[in-house]
This record gives sequence, structure tokens and C-alpha cells, in this order.
Amino acid sequence: MDTPLVTDDLTPDLADQVLTLAEAARATDGVAPLSEHTLLRVRHGAPSGSSRFHLSLEDGRVVGFAFVERVTGEPDSGEVVVHPDSRSRGHGTALLHSVDRDAGPDGVRVWAHGRTPQAVSVAREDGWTAVRELHKMRMPLRDIAADEAGGPWTAPELPEPELRPAVADQVQLRAFVVGQDEQAWLETNARAFADHPEQGQLTLDDLLQREVEDWFDPHGFFLAVTRDGRVAAFHWTKTHADGAGLTDGEAVGEVYVVGVDPDWQGTGLGRTLTLAGLHHLRDVGLPWVHLYVDGDNEAAVRLYESLGFAMWDTDVMYAPPGGGVPRSDV
Repeated sequence: MDTPLVTDDLTPDLADQVLTLAEAARATDGVAPLSEHTLLRVRHGAPSGSSRFHLSLEDGRVVGFAFVERVTGEPDSGEVVVHPDSRSRGHGTALLHSVDRDAGPDGVRVWAHGRTPQAVSVAREDGWTAVRELHKMRMPLRDIAADEAGGPWTAPELPEPELRPAVADQVQLRAFVVGQDEQAWLETNARAFADHPEQGQLTLDDLLQREVEDWFDPHGFFLAVTRDGRVAAFHWTKTHADGAGLTDGEAVGEVYVVGVDPDWQGTGLGRTLTLAGLHHLRDVGLPWVHLYVDGDNEAAVRLYESLGFAMWDTDVMYAPPGGGVPRSDV
């Protein structure tokens, strides 16, 4: 087997092959193998020095792919996918070795979405160990019959998204305005996720790329704005036209990201904005909503469970032997 090709850039043909590969894996496994962030990097490219693409080739055709994002002071964060028709040939292992050898000074971590048997097997056989979990939770937005999703499921009553009296006269709840709110949102997002190596690093280009995606809807992007125009908190919702594994093609919603500026934590804005987004997703007729939450964020898990969410699936992040230190240093 050839050593994977490692590059900072993808040609249009290679990018198209990666997207086709990812869709084939999603159709077979029932879970998307690559995150939205990775897919955007494949489609639009990445800032110089920020990312690496690893490609396993057979007769010039892409049969395996890994993407790694580099963040200063943090381990690289990666994802790996192998085409269903090319599995059990060592491509997954070769890609894991490739991202490990190519890792930055703080090592590398790799996500396995949905904890599929193939991903778990490849990681364990090569000595990679789980170091982080990202829980996926779901909630019905309408009553769902037993034959639709293994139910029956009963939609919970949603409280109204009311502001606490202490902050009701300090902020205004409204939808995001394209061309006006980008910079204020970026500043709050960076503050809210200062310790998050992925979300907290989003740039204006990252935001603008998402604004032109088919799923983007500013009417489902809720802000709590102060009198001087700062964003105190936000809830960005998303719609998945493909059902995201919850339906056979009927669109579903996602609590895409909820953020609260540190100065406004403890004011109830996070819960209020979460409810505003859930009401929006329900009112546009979506049957389900899902979200991701870090496995060690017990407070957030309790909040979502109190609203009616239940555990559904888990993504697992793995570190290589040696705790993620590049092999050359072990």
C-alpha cells in the first residue's frame, strides 16, 4: 500500500472525490464521517498553515481521507474516513499513522463520529485510546408514531423564552442581521469559547462561508443584544435537509451553537435563547431537533435533559500511543 499523500491544498478533482467518498460513507454507516467544518475546508480550502489533508489512493482514486486542523498550543484535531468498498485493506491504519507522523508539537487527536464498529476497531488495534466524548442528544418537536423512529415519541411542552426581570431591560432578543452583526458576534463567540480549540477560533471568513450555505437562515440565529450593540448571548440553529440520521429525508433541526459572554453568565440568557431557537424550529414544522454537548459538561447535559432531550449517540476523540506526542518524539 502506498503511503498517504499529504498536502496543504486539494485540487478541485480531489476535493470532489473526497466529498463523494464522505457521502458514500454516510449512506453506509448512517452517520456523517466528516464535520461541517471539515467539509467547508474541503470545498473552500484552508488558511495557509492551518490544515493538512491526507489522501489514500488506489489507482489514482481517493479511497481514504483524513483532515487535520492545527491550533497553536493545542493538539491537532483530525477526522478519518475510508470508502466502504475499500475497508479492511489497511487504509484507516495508514491514515492514522500519517496524521500521527505529521502532527504538530502538541500531538494529534482524531474524532470517530458515531462510534462506528469500524472506527473503534481500527483505533483499538493501533493502540489509540479515547480521551474525549461528545454526546449527541435528540428531542421530538411533535408527537412521532412508533414506525417513524422506534418510538412512539411524545413532544415535551416547551416553556416560553422569557427574559429574567433582572436583564429584561438590558438586552433585546432579535434575529441576526447579515452584513451588520458579524463582528459583534465574532467577538462574543471568541470570548464565550475562549477555551474551546475549535469553536473559539472561528474567523470572519469561516462565518461568511456558513452564511452562503443552503442551510443558513438568519431568522433562526438569535441574539441577545445590549443597548450599546454588544452581543451578550446567542443561539444559532441549523436545519439538516437530509434528516441527519433521524428521518428518511425529512428535514430536522439542530441546536447548532449556544454561547454566552462571560460577563453575562448566570443571567439565564443561555436557557432563554435555547428556548427561542427550539420554538423557532418547532414552529417551522420540523419533527426533531438534536445537539452536541461535551461529555464532561454535566451542567449543560442537565439543562438539555430538563428541556426534554435524551441521549442518542456519542462521538469519540482518540489519542495515539504515547498520549498524542508525535511518534518522532516518543
